[in-house]
Amino acid sequence: MVEGMFSWKGLWISREARVVGLIAVFGVLGDVMLRHHEPTLGAILFLAAVAVAGAFWMFVVRPARIPHDSVLMLRLAGSIPEDIRRSPFDQFFRRHTTGLRQLRYGLEAAVSDKRVRAIVVHLAAVEAGLATAHEVHRLLRATGAAGKRVIAVMTGDAPSLMEYLIASGASEIVINPDAMLVLLGVAIASPFLREALEHAGVRVQTLQWKQYKGAAEMLTRDNMSPELRESLEAIIQDRQKVLIDALKEARRLEPERARELMSAGFLSARAAREAGLVDREGYLQDVRQELDVRGKGKSEIGFGRYLRRVAYLHERGDRPRIAVVLGNGPVIAGEPPPRSEFISGETTAEEINRAARDEQNRAIVFRINSPGGSAVGSDLVWRAVREAQERGKPVIVSMGEVAGSGGYYVAMGADSIVAEPATVTGSIGVVYMKLDLSRMLSNLGVRFDYAKTAESGDALSLSRAMSEAELEQLNGALGEVYRNFTAKVAQGRKLSAEQTEEVARGRVWSGIAARERGLVDELGGFSRAVELAREKAGIPPGHAHQLVLYSAREPLFSIRNLLSPTRVPARWDPAPEALGLPSDWVPALLQLLTRGGMLLLSPFLWG
Repeated sequence: MVEGMFSWKGLWISREARVVGLIAVFGVLGDVMLRHHEPTLGAILFLAAVAVAGAFWMFVVRPARIPHDSVLMLRLAGSIPEDIRRSPFDQFFRRHTTGLRQLRYGLEAAVSDKRVRAIVVHLAAVEAGLATAHEVHRLLRATGAAGKRVIAVMTGDAPSLMEYLIASGASEIVINPDAMLVLLGVAIASPFLREALEHAGVRVQTLQWKQYKGAAEMLTRDNMSPELRESLEAIIQDRQKVLIDALKEARRLEPERARELMSAGFLSARAAREAGLVDREGYLQDVRQELDVRGKGKSEIGFGRYLRRVAYLHERGDRPRIAVVLGNGPVIAGEPPPRSEFISGETTAEEINRAARDEQNRAIVFRINSPGGSAVGSDLVWRAVREAQERGKPVIVSMGEVAGSGGYYVAMGADSIVAEPATVTGSIGVVYMKLDLSRMLSNLGVRFDYAKTAESGDALSLSRAMSEAELEQLNGALGEVYRNFTAKVAQGRKLSAEQTEEVARGRVWSGIAARERGLVDELGGFSRAVELAREKAGIPPGHAHQLVLYSAREPLFSIRNLLSPTRVPARWDPAPEALGLPSDWVPALLQLLTRGGMLLLSPFLWG
């Protein structure tokens, strides 16, 4: 779906034609050099032609040639990020991770690939949120429904409910005899740091609009406020419904039996088999031998190689283009922190603008997975979405695990919004957080003294707390941002002021509840967003399309960078995991908190 091609004013030139043309140029130039008595240069040019042909065969054509009875081998371990970008060190260290975007690309292609007979999904301690696990579950179910044999093999010590949800998308589930299936129901936690910060001599002053805006509670309370608890209890009920519906259909269970098994606790492999949760106990090697009809593993195809096959096969003709813009991580304004995942207000707005200015693009799909952040950064992206629409480009939003507060702000102006049933969204509100390190600094013997022209000249200093008058003035400014936010929600979602206020007030919603209240249009994954983009772009049913990624962090047409399933993971840090935060988001979140200012930030949820 994501293509690499050359197209100029409607003239499409295939990759093969370009390579043949380059080889011909080298050959002709080599011949000319030989005729002009330049044998060395001529030989170099001929060798260059042979090298180009060999490289094209080895790295492009050969990986695309697979046996008719191929078995696709897919390994999922650790986290499943939205996207993977290639590092030169990946192949050296041979550490593998597969991104959700790569999974969609390969599994959707396998559905109609007559050369793929079966898919083996090796699950080894997978860590995924419910929205991600549910999307992978659906991808596997669709592959099995197309007649492919899909076998999930769980080899982790203690597969969780989310890992089991992914496995249940397969037509057969195999579990290691010594594994223990851990099914503990649905729970969401929010970390609370007030006491820890107090011991460190840190005080946090906060303001919030309005009562459900729980983003700052983790720094100022020891437990959930009644409002935050109310919203989270509603979310876990919706999450339980998502799981029950998925498991009852996949494993052919009665709803009450599915509900019971979700909270079955700690099950041995034997107990899981007897309960009908898995089909058999066994090993990955057993499954590989069972499927090895050609002998010596010649039918096995790695997922990375298969992605290269799909990229090669999908470059066929000039097709309508749909631009894809990714928005992952906290929203920031200004200079970003290093080594972090974030949505830059300026950069992401420019990516949307580039996609909108390109006349070949018929629509834009904006994929969002963000807890929000900077109010200004969010507004820049919102404005870019509106400008794209003014240029006649429909914008369809696809929400991932979370699209809350600023993550909802950047989405609310789109033509259509598609959310996963388990997406955490909404959180339409504003929060302000100010650190006061005066006690900690005093304990360390650090003192500050200011020469200033105004009494509030040091109001933002970490060396003192804000006064009540300063906080009151700030609260008025927060109210203005809240009113701007809700006015744009009402405009984009076509809600009355009363309806908007009812769904706002800082409250988080599941994707299910958000659709019922008009905050999103449909439930589904990225593929449904693409379908809506096709409809709004007027692409006829059955007519192939092309997805083109717009990103400032990698070249537009770098197919192998785009589709590689490998990367070198960052050094493991237990602190973000203990707080329920993706480690790649932490630098941007810390920058937001230490800079202060008005934030459109949703609560940090762990579960």
